[in-house]
Amino acid sequence: MRWIRFLLKFAFICNLCFLISEILRITVYDHSLDTVVNHVLVLGVGIAFPLNGLVCVLTGVLLLLKKIQWSSLPPWLYLLNIAIFIFQLIVNY
Repeated sequence: MRWIRFLLKFAFICNLCFLISEILRITVYDHSLDTVVNHVLVLGVGIAFPLNGLVCVLTGVLLLLKKIQWSSLPPWLYLLNIAIFIFQLIVNY
Protein backbone atom coordinates (compact mmCIF):
# COMPACT_ATOMS: atom_id res chain seq x y z
CA MET A 1 0.00 0.00 0.00
CA ARG A 2 2.69 2.46 -0.98
CA TRP A 3 0.15 4.58 -2.86
CA ILE A 4 -1.80 5.39 0.31
CA ARG A 5 1.42 6.57 2.00
CA PHE A 6 2.11 8.75 -1.03
CA LEU A 7 -1.42 10.19 -0.94
CA LEU A 8 -1.09 10.92 2.79
CA LYS A 9 2.15 12.80 2.20
CA PHE A 10 0.81 14.70 -0.81
CA ALA A 11 -2.33 15.65 1.11
CA PHE A 12 -0.14 16.88 3.96
CA ILE A 13 1.83 19.12 1.57
CA CYS A 14 -1.45 20.49 0.20
CA ASN A 15 -2.66 21.03 3.76
CA LEU A 16 0.47 23.04 4.54
CA CYS A 17 -0.29 25.17 1.47
CA PHE A 18 -3.84 25.60 2.79
CA LEU A 19 -2.52 26.82 6.13
CA ILE A 20 -0.14 29.23 4.37
CA SER A 21 -2.98 30.54 2.22
CA GLU A 22 -5.12 31.11 5.31
CA ILE A 23 -2.27 33.00 6.95
CA LEU A 24 -1.84 35.10 3.80
CA ARG A 25 -5.56 35.81 3.79
CA ILE A 26 -5.56 37.35 7.25
CA THR A 27 -2.23 39.21 7.04
CA VAL A 28 -0.98 42.11 4.95
CA TYR A 29 0.81 40.84 1.85
CA ASP A 30 3.07 43.08 -0.25
CA HIS A 31 2.90 41.01 -3.51
CA SER A 32 6.66 40.46 -3.73
CA LEU A 33 6.39 36.69 -4.30
CA ASP A 34 3.33 36.46 -6.52
CA THR A 35 4.56 33.53 -8.62
CA VAL A 36 5.14 31.34 -5.57
CA VAL A 37 1.93 32.48 -3.89
CA ASN A 38 -0.10 31.54 -6.98
CA HIS A 39 1.11 27.92 -6.72
CA VAL A 40 0.50 27.85 -2.96
CA LEU A 41 -3.03 29.15 -3.48
CA VAL A 42 -3.83 26.55 -6.14
CA LEU A 43 -2.64 23.68 -3.93
CA GLY A 44 -4.05 25.16 -0.74
CA VAL A 45 -7.46 26.40 -1.84
CA GLY A 46 -8.27 24.26 -4.85
CA ILE A 47 -6.81 20.86 -4.13
CA ALA A 48 -6.29 20.52 -0.36
CA PHE A 49 -9.90 20.28 0.83
CA PRO A 50 -11.25 17.64 -1.58
CA LEU A 51 -8.02 15.62 -1.61
CA ASN A 52 -7.72 15.65 2.17
CA GLY A 53 -11.33 14.54 2.59
CA LEU A 54 -10.89 11.74 0.09
CA VAL A 55 -7.62 10.53 1.61
CA CYS A 56 -8.96 10.64 5.19
CA VAL A 57 -12.10 8.68 4.29
CA LEU A 58 -10.24 6.19 2.10
CA THR A 59 -7.58 5.54 4.73
CA GLY A 60 -10.21 5.19 7.45
CA VAL A 61 -12.20 2.68 5.41
CA LEU A 62 -9.08 0.67 4.58
CA LEU A 63 -8.09 0.63 8.25
CA LEU A 64 -11.58 -0.49 9.31
CA LEU A 65 -11.63 -3.24 6.68
CA LYS A 66 -8.13 -4.29 7.84
CA LYS A 67 -6.72 -3.94 4.33
CA ILE A 68 -3.84 -1.88 5.76
CA GLN A 69 -2.22 -1.80 9.17
CA TRP A 70 -1.17 1.17 11.32
CA SER A 71 2.44 0.01 11.00
CA SER A 72 2.36 0.35 7.19
CA LEU A 73 1.55 4.06 7.31
CA PRO A 74 2.72 6.96 9.47
CA PRO A 75 -0.12 7.31 12.02
CA TRP A 76 0.95 10.81 13.09
CA LEU A 77 0.52 11.98 9.50
CA TYR A 78 -2.96 10.48 9.24
CA LEU A 79 -4.05 12.02 12.53
CA LEU A 80 -2.60 15.40 11.55
CA ASN A 81 -4.45 15.26 8.23
CA ILE A 82 -7.68 14.55 10.11
CA ALA A 83 -7.07 17.52 12.43
CA ILE A 84 -6.41 19.82 9.47
CA PHE A 85 -9.51 18.42 7.71
CA ILE A 86 -11.64 19.38 10.71
CA PHE A 87 -10.13 22.87 10.54
CA GLN A 88 -10.89 23.01 6.81
CA LEU A 89 -14.51 22.05 7.49
CA ILE A 90 -14.77 24.86 10.05
CA VAL A 91 -13.22 27.43 7.71
CA ASN A 92 -15.16 26.41 4.60
CA TYR A 93 -18.56 25.98 6.23
